[in-house]
Amino acid sequence: MDMKPLKILIINSGRKWIGEVAHCFTLYEELRRRGHRPTLVCRNGWALMHKARELGYPFYTLQMHGRFRLRGDMRDILKLRRLIQQEKIDLVHCHRGKDHWLAAMALLFTRRRIPLVRTRHVVMPVKQHLFNRWLYKRRTAGVIAVSHQTAQSLGRLQRYLPPGRLRVVYGAVDLEQLSPGRRNNAVRATCGARENDLLVGLVARVQRIKGQEYFLQAAALLGKKFPQARFVLAGRGDEQRYEPLKRIASELGIAGRVAFLGYQPDIASLMASLDVGVVASIGSEGSSRVAIEYMASGIPVVATRVGGIPELVEDGKTAILVEPGNAQALADAIGRLIASADLRESIGKCGRERAERLFNFDRFIRETVEFYRACLEK
Repeated sequence: MDMKPLKILIINSGRKWIGEVAHCFTLYEELRRRGHRPTLVCRNGWALMHKARELGYPFYTLQMHGRFRLRGDMRDILKLRRLIQQEKIDLVHCHRGKDHWLAAMALLFTRRRIPLVRTRHVVMPVKQHLFNRWLYKRRTAGVIAVSHQTAQSLGRLQRYLPPGRLRVVYGAVDLEQLSPGRRNNAVRATCGARENDLLVGLVARVQRIKGQEYFLQAAALLGKKFPQARFVLAGRGDEQRYEPLKRIASELGIAGRVAFLGYQPDIASLMASLDVGVVASIGSEGSSRVAIEYMASGIPVVATRVGGIPELVEDGKTAILVEPGNAQALADAIGRLIASADLRESIGKCGRERAERLFNFDRFIRETVEFYRACLEK
């Protein structure tokens, strides 16, 4: 098989800096480091564009309107077509529905056969209508799913893909940046933790589906039994989004024990400085980047059984899983870890080992490039 460097066009129409966009940016950076020639296309004016500009990476932008707009979409399609020809792209890799359709239409008008690969990041079922059947059967060379749950979300569309062209490739995180060695007493002090306190944190953008309200309810249930516990909420969200959570904490009588940190640029130090990391999501989570990041940081995880999370962790070994939307179950699991230093150490150590084994960059890029080459063979 030809092992020449590949020219990959990576497209992501996402707006905010969420796990899916971070996944895409990791793919771009790691392909570059291994000698491939990825080209990044992002939505004009949004998070992925700003990140690429901040780090000095070249990028192209499209408008990528959320809904169908004939004039704007045609401009994007024509610009994409010119870019594919100009850069002599070998394969196009898209990550969301909008960029999937734009790429499919642009490739209709190219002279060379250029495979189109889609990564599915969500567990929301794909609509099974005629247009999607055409898109997956006629225009898509293969689909990468970030978990088996996201693969299942394709439903009957799976049968329209060529044999072997649906593959699960788990994401990866920076195992040097995310490390138990980043534990920092100054960070813990910022969170209100004293020397013998235990710090329980939930890191996620402020959104109902992330379950911050259930986390606070669990914190209130734990309060009297474990006076040494302190709680942290961190993640993207303006003051308007945090204000309802602060009111809930006040109503529950735990306002003095919860630190509301907002966005943290040094998330690696915060994660390593926790004693328990929580994922309280009540839905979605095709994958869970934060669960992997907790494991990489060497801290034990309490997570809900939603989406792809049960695939990423090992219940009882690298995490304790509970049902979503159940504050009592969440509190019981966190309480088990607070009560036992040995259990925290064991689960944290096993989590780090699992992250090193399964969620490293080398494995992620190797499997992705193997899939690219398989799609290029026909």
